[in-house]
Formats: sequence, structure tokens, C-alpha cells
Amino acid sequence: PPPPPPFVPAKPKYHSASVGIPAYRNLTTLPEDAFYRVHAAYLGMVSYNDYLFGELLHGVKAAGLYDRTAVFFSSDHGDFAGDYHLVEKWPGAADDVLTRVPLFARLPNGARNIVARAPVSLFDIPHTMCHLQGINVDGDGPQLGAVGGTFASSLLPTLRDGTDGDLRRVVRAEGGFSSWRDLHPGGSDHVDMGNPRGMYYPRAVEEMAEGSPKWVMARNLTHKLVYRPRGVSELYDLASDPRELDNLWGKPSAAPLQGAMERELLGWLVETADVTPIRMDPRRTPKWDPSGRG
Repeated sequence: PPPPPPFVPAKPKYHSASVGIPAYRNLTTLPEDAFYRVHAAYLGMVSYNDYLFGELLHGVKAAGLYDRTAVFFSSDHGDFAGDYHLVEKWPGAADDVLTRVPLFARLPNGARNIVARAPVSLFDIPHTMCHLQGINVDGDGPQLGAVGGTFASSLLPTLRDGTDGDLRRVVRAEGGFSSWRDLHPGGSDHVDMGNPRGMYYPRAVEEMAEGSPKWVMARNLTHKLVYRPRGVSELYDLASDPRELDNLWGKPSAAPLQGAMERELLGWLVETADVTPIRMDPRRTPKWDPSGRG
């Protein structure tokens, strides 16, 4: 299928031809074919990473460790890669091409050749790793040995038995900058603002000139809400609009859906805010040795 088109109405302004990524990256005059080539290059890099991952697994097998090794392979974010005539990622963006990343996992003697449909979160990966090591990260309840909650879910039932997981689950993400306080000293993110030829310099200029408003997202299998207090919020019916071209936010017909997802998101923010563990980690910080021998 063709990539999603550019300059879709009711999108956040980083999609804009005048003040968004296309303007600051000088993408507005490129022919359509250029974005197909960007996409092809990205897919080529993904393919090469798949090859390298395979080489890693060959090494694990050659070392005789494959039958006692759990494997998790994912990514921290995706890339526009030409979709919507945009490139790279953006801190203020929650588009599915950025936030919906692959996850491959396997356990020794676990389920094989399954594709689980239930939404999962990157938080689930370390949570599951802790469970595999017998570390209780399910909360600060009365159970012996609990070390605190992670607000994640274990993937062990799916990895061991091939069950689909919770198809009604809502997963969340957040990002963006709302003020100069959120930016690193000297510029945006990790960008050297003294080097106009730097790869990420245009992104930094756009972020500091136009802003990259903070957002929080709630997503399930069929719908997605992105709330921005200082920018354009978004609501999509992913079943009928998987490419996120029809923003339903604020439309009367979508008011019940929007209200329900806003309440769900508010509940999550309340439940996960300012939560500290009851028990102290016994390892603590090592004592400082001024002699430098410690």
C-alpha cells in the first residue's frame, strides 16, 4: 500500500508544511519518489538488523547456551521513514509508526511460532525478566520479598503457553517537551546547537522555535487517544482508520469514546504518580572511599 499522505487536516503542527518537520528538514520540495526511497532504505536497515540478530542467535547456539537462554528483541521507538512525508522520530509525536514497535521473545521449552495480538508495553520486558529470576516486582503487598511495583505485566503466560494475553488491555506512553526546563542545557535533547551542520540540528531548531508539546497516550487494540495540554490532541478508531488519517478528537460523534478514554488515562496518571516503595533496597549505595581503593 502507499505510505500515508502528507499534511493531513487536524494533525499536530509537526506534520505541517510551514512550521513542522517538512519545513525545518527542507522536505516540502522533494518528489513523491524520494519518500519511497527513504522508506526502502529504512526497510533495508531493518533487514540488516534482522540478519545481525540471527548471527547473535547462531553464536548463542554455538556456545551451547540456547536451551538455557531467554531472548528478548525489541526497539525503543520507530521512525517515520517517509510516512506522511516525514523523517526520523519526534519527541512530540505519538504516531503508531513511532510508538508501536516489534517485540520478539522466546523461552527455552516455551511456546513456538505464535503471534500474540494483545497490546504489550516495553515495561513488560524487564518485569518479565525479573519474574524469570524469581524477583517479586508485583507490588509492595504483604507477600514476602516484594521489592516494589513496576505497573507492568508479565509475559510469561504467553511465552510459556502461547496464550494471547489480555485483549482488552490499555497500554500507555508519554513524551515531548513543554518548556525550556525540559530541554538539555545548551539546546534541544542531546543536540550540539553550535553545529548547524549536525544531523539533528534542524530538529532542535524546530523544537525550540515551535515546541514539541508534552503528551500522554492510551492505546488498546481498536482505539488510541493522545492528549496534549498545549497542542493538538488526537483520537483514532484504529479498526477503521489504521493509518491515523481521521482525527476524531472533539467531534460530537466520538464524544462518548473520547470521554471514556480520557477517564481511563486520568485513572492511570493518578495510580502511577508519586509512588515510592515501602521497603528499602538492602544493597544501598556503596560507601565512598576517599583513597580510591574501594
